[in-house]
Amino acid sequence: MKMGFRYLAVVAFCCVATGTHGQYAPDTLAVTPTEAEAVFLQRNLRLLAGKLDIDMAKAQVIQAKLWPNPVLSIGEVNPWSNRDAEVLGRLFGDWGNHAQVAVDVEQLIQTAGKRRKRIAVEEAGLVVAEHSFEDLLRSLQAEFRTEMAELYRTQAGMVVYQGVLGQLQQLLGGYQRQVAQGNISRSEYMRLQASEVALMKAIDDLRRENGEAQRQLKTLMGLTPQQELILTGGGGGTDIPIDVLNALDAPTLQEWANTHNAELAALQSGTVQADWQLRYEQAQRVPDVTVSAGYDRGGNIMRDFVGLGIAVDLPFFNRNQGNIKAAQLALAQSRLLADDKKNEAESEAIRIWKDLLAIIARREHMGTQYEADMDTLLASYHRNFAERHISLLEYLDFLEAYLHSKDTLLDTEKELRVQYEALRYHVGNQLP
Repeated sequence: MKMGFRYLAVVAFCCVATGTHGQYAPDTLAVTPTEAEAVFLQRNLRLLAGKLDIDMAKAQVIQAKLWPNPVLSIGEVNPWSNRDAEVLGRLFGDWGNHAQVAVDVEQLIQTAGKRRKRIAVEEAGLVVAEHSFEDLLRSLQAEFRTEMAELYRTQAGMVVYQGVLGQLQQLLGGYQRQVAQGNISRSEYMRLQASEVALMKAIDDLRRENGEAQRQLKTLMGLTPQQELILTGGGGGTDIPIDVLNALDAPTLQEWANTHNAELAALQSGTVQADWQLRYEQAQRVPDVTVSAGYDRGGNIMRDFVGLGIAVDLPFFNRNQGNIKAAQLALAQSRLLADDKKNEAESEAIRIWKDLLAIIARREHMGTQYEADMDTLLASYHRNFAERHISLLEYLDFLEAYLHSKDTLLDTEKELRVQYEALRYHVGNQLP
């Protein structure tokens, strides 16, 4: 698809839109597709929130790498004494001559590679977050560019319909005078007036569609509701590589979908994470070891007793069976979801590509001169009708055919852009 539609009326509109900003109301924002996308990438709130998922995943990796803290315990401290208390010697100044105290330090030692496996789980989670953000970016870009195509289609449609309406209103002005003079029947005038009302309604419908596209785009771009968007310099963004699309084949698309689909990559990374989670849960069957060192003053057979200790759970009842089973099921589920997405991505890529080929064939069938010929014929019909060389019925029939042709051309260009963006979402950066 070319960056701009080929309508002379639209070109005239764009020439106006690309003038100085002083030509617009204060709340009007005139942007090119490239400028609009730059604003979208910088200010879209969902993208900004999605980036935080990556930062959170990085924080989880940092946390997983940390060692368990040692535990310090101080106990058996007596701030008083009795007559039978043993003299132990002062601790601080004049205090502590009869004070007993016990100090213990404990350190948990993780066994069976639990720390390493926990780190691997979180690192896999970081990869999932990165692929998920890429998928979010692609889906939002496709949504943004689709709305841009809709905005341009409605802008271009309004220009076409307003141009025809202006010509019709000129005719109506002349007809009104002729009706007053009795040269033309009032029924013909009413028929033209009915066509005028129909055109005004069509413009209102396009304006509503334009307003909905504006609403969606302003949300995606983080703009205030009162701002009005005017798209200049072309309607869809980058050119669509028609030759590349025509040269593609199904096996290539399948390979691209398998390798470059961000949602599929996120699910496959999720399978890796689920596998590491299972290994971590299996490692939990092996008890951790707690080592300790203690000092006891006046509470043992020795006045200053220092001892070492070790503690370990005895896995007689709980060997983490439930969590292991849940992790096994989660891994199986993750693999099924990844396989399902793989099949879906392949099928969708091929379906969209075939739809694109049909749209390309339709556009090429119209030819490059079709629109110019229709514009020339419209001018001719308008002139001939004004000079009474053709009937009202002939003029209105051609007017209807002309507007239908313009709608078809605009819709074809929009469909081409929308379907191309859908294909890019499924195959990633393999298409420009």
